[in-house]
Amino acid sequence: MKLELLRKIRIHVLDVSMPILRTAVRNDLRLIAKIAMTEHEGNLAGRSGEVIRDMLGMKVNTWKRVIDEGDKAHNLWRDGQLTSRGRKCAEDGVVLDHEDGPHRLWVIDAPEPIGMKIIHIEAWANIAVKTGQLGEEHKGRFVSRIRNEGLEHASIIDSKNRCRFKPPSWWVRWIKRDPVVQEHSTLSTEIELLCTWEAGDSASVFSARGKLAGLEDKHVAFEGVLDVEKSPAAELMAAIVSSTLSTKLSGGQTWDDASKSLLSDVSSLNRDAIERMKMNIQLGRVEDSRIGDWTNSVLRDISLRAKDEAAARDWVATLFWNRNDAIHRTKSQTNALIGNIASESAFKGLSLDNESAMLDSLVSISNAPLGARWLFCATSDLAMAIGQEESV
Repeated sequence: MKLELLRKIRIHVLDVSMPILRTAVRNDLRLIAKIAMTEHEGNLAGRSGEVIRDMLGMKVNTWKRVIDEGDKAHNLWRDGQLTSRGRKCAEDGVVLDHEDGPHRLWVIDAPEPIGMKIIHIEAWANIAVKTGQLGEEHKGRFVSRIRNEGLEHASIIDSKNRCRFKPPSWWVRWIKRDPVVQEHSTLSTEIELLCTWEAGDSASVFSARGKLAGLEDKHVAFEGVLDVEKSPAAELMAAIVSSTLSTKLSGGQTWDDASKSLLSDVSSLNRDAIERMKMNIQLGRVEDSRIGDWTNSVLRDISLRAKDEAAARDWVATLFWNRNDAIHRTKSQTNALIGNIASESAFKGLSLDNESAMLDSLVSISNAPLGARWLFCATSDLAMAIGQEESV
C-alpha cells in the first residue's frame, strides 16, 4: 500500500548579492583530515598536530588559523578530534564555504513540514546572467527568513550543490539592512510537490518535480527528493489513511488498520481488483494541519481481503470461472482448483471447507456459465432419480 499526496506550487526566482555559504572543495582541510584519520587515529592536537603541520610545511600562525576555521566554521573537529563531518571531508574535501557576488535562487514557500526552501542556487557567473537583466524589487522577506532559520538547503537538481545563508560577522556589522532582492516573475514556473508513504516505512518522503526557468535559455526539467527537517512519522500517515478512507468506502467494504488491507465483498470490486487482489482509490483533497493541504491524493496497491467466509466463497467462485473451464473436469480436479485459489492472499485466515456452500457459490455466481448447475449437479441428480425410481 502506498499513499501519494500531490499539490502544485509556484517557484520564486530571486537575485540577491550577499556572502553565501556554498559547497566547495577545500583541499587543505581535506588533507589535514585525511592524515589525521589514517595516521593519527583522528587526532590532530598536541604532538600529532605538530607532526601534521610539519608534514604540510605550514607556519604556526597559518596552522592555527586553518585549525580554528575547521573547528568553528565547518565543525570538522572538536577538541582536536575529527568529527563525523571531518571524516567525510577527509574523503571528498567538501565543506560549506563563503562565496561572494550575486546569486540566483529558486525558492518555494510551502506549508510545513516542507516550509521555505531554496531548491536550487547558482552564481550569476555560472549561468551567464547579464547585469542589465534585472527583475522587480521583491516585496517579501524570503532572504531574511531563510537567513534567520540558518538551515542548509540542497539543490533539487544536484544534491552536492548545497547552500546556507549565514553571512559573516563583518557583513552583519557593516550592512545594517537586508540585501536588495530582485524577483523575476516571468521566470516563475509551477511545479508539483509530492508526499509518499508506504506501509512499513518509518516516515514519509517529500519530493518535487517540474521545470526550472532562468538557468539557461531553455527550461530544465527536474525530479528529486526534498530535505525535510522532521518528516511525519508512520503513525500519523496511517491515521490519515484511516480517516480519509472512512468517507470513501462502499457498504460492502471496511478498512482493517491492523493488516493495512481493505476487507471487501466481490460486488464492490471490478474485475481487475478481483484478479490482482489489489486496487487503487482516489482520495481527493486531503487537509491536515500536520502535513498541510494537498489537492489530490491516491492510495495505490491496497491489499484486498474477503470480509467474511460468504464473501470469500463468492470471490473464489468468481475466480474459478474467470480462470478455468470446468467442462470435462472431474470432481477431484475441480476441488483441487478451488483449493489452489482459496490459498491466495485475499482469503487468508478464512475457512472454505464447506463443500455444499462452495458448490452453491459456484453455480449462483453471476459469471457462472449457462448449465453450470447441471454440470455440477448431474451426478447427484441422476443418483437421486435412480433412487426414486427404485423405490417405486
